[in-house]
Amino acid sequence: MNYNLDIKKETLSNGLQVILVHKPDYQKSLFLLGAKVGGFDIDQRVDGQVIRHKSGIAHYLEHQMFYLDGEDVSDLFANLQCSTNAYTSYTETAFYFSTTADVKKPLKLLLDFVENLDVTNETIEKEKGIILSEYDMYQQSPEQRLFKETLISLFQYHPMKVDVLGSKEDIQDMSMEDLKQFYALNYDPSKLCLVGVTGKDTNEIMDWIKECQKDVLSKLNKKIERVFKEEPKEVNRKEYVDHMDIHQPFVCVGYKMDACKTKAEAFEKDFAVNMWLDSIMGPLNPKFQAWLDQRIFTQFVGAEADFTLDHSYILFYAQTVNPNAFIELVNELVQNTSISDEDYQSLHAQAIANNLRGLDHFDGLANDLLRSHFEEYDYIENLNSIQNMKIEQVHAYIKDLDFSHSCVTKILPNDSI
Repeated sequence: MNYNLDIKKETLSNGLQVILVHKPDYQKSLFLLGAKVGGFDIDQRVDGQVIRHKSGIAHYLEHQMFYLDGEDVSDLFANLQCSTNAYTSYTETAFYFSTTADVKKPLKLLLDFVENLDVTNETIEKEKGIILSEYDMYQQSPEQRLFKETLISLFQYHPMKVDVLGSKEDIQDMSMEDLKQFYALNYDPSKLCLVGVTGKDTNEIMDWIKECQKDVLSKLNKKIERVFKEEPKEVNRKEYVDHMDIHQPFVCVGYKMDACKTKAEAFEKDFAVNMWLDSIMGPLNPKFQAWLDQRIFTQFVGAEADFTLDHSYILFYAQTVNPNAFIELVNELVQNTSISDEDYQSLHAQAIANNLRGLDHFDGLANDLLRSHFEEYDYIENLNSIQNMKIEQVHAYIKDLDFSHSCVTKILPNDSI
């Protein structure tokens, strides 16, 4: 099944990858320009030599790049009837705009400001205060603190344990030299991918992109790789307890899993395990309401899994007046590695429907296509693998789970010290 997606792909002479999706009868357009660089890129191997960057540098640079010729890029996009934003994840950074007006001028602006770094010591210091405020805000959130400390407990070396924002010390010490070096290595046109989802003529847009890029040359002739230190099977710490100014405790039980061996296994296992978690830790479970009534957890409760080629884990988390009761419940749940046919049918149909609806969500579709390009997998094949997944495959993946390596994180009220 090809989902009737009209996709045009081309690699320009300077190495820029372009992916355009035509959505007939839509007035809206969204363009996203991304780099395969994020929170994981602390250690990079450049032509065989390992360079260590400050943690949080990808996120810091994302903030810093919203300047062009001394002007705020957000204001320039607003003048062109566009909304704009950016994000940094663990694995990529992307800048995007959406509009119902003409796309040519904002598209050139997007390419210009991402492909030209305009930084001064003044803007770097100004952004430092903004990012430190963002860091402090997350530190004051019990939910954010819960997940952050759990990841630190799970991983000894993997950069998953380091917040995308970086450490406070690295943010404070960020310099122009740090940012320029990181930018030069990771923002060459040959390292970027432009994704557009639009109702306008994609042939005309492709020609315009080529015109905008005709004098933009690739300057990078280096092999650059993300470096991961070998991660042991054991967790970094089995238990961590912190205290905050909160009324009820928060708790998370984390399980460290083996990384997957292939991209297909990672995608399918991630989908299968998350489907199983939805069936046991959500309203589909007939016991769920009773657990709420017994105050084993509040409305803040859930479970999620992440399976990739370099790390894998499962988390169960909740706000609860009785953390030990929740931990006991989780220990019971992971003994039942099965899913009923009824739950499978319901969740499988829901996933297929969400995928179909997602094809009309411009931002989600653009992000998925960007990630599929950077991670080198076929977006359509992955959609089809969900469509074709049988309950027997789900059972095989969840029965293969090893819950031997676990940790517990508790965020308790200050008065419980």
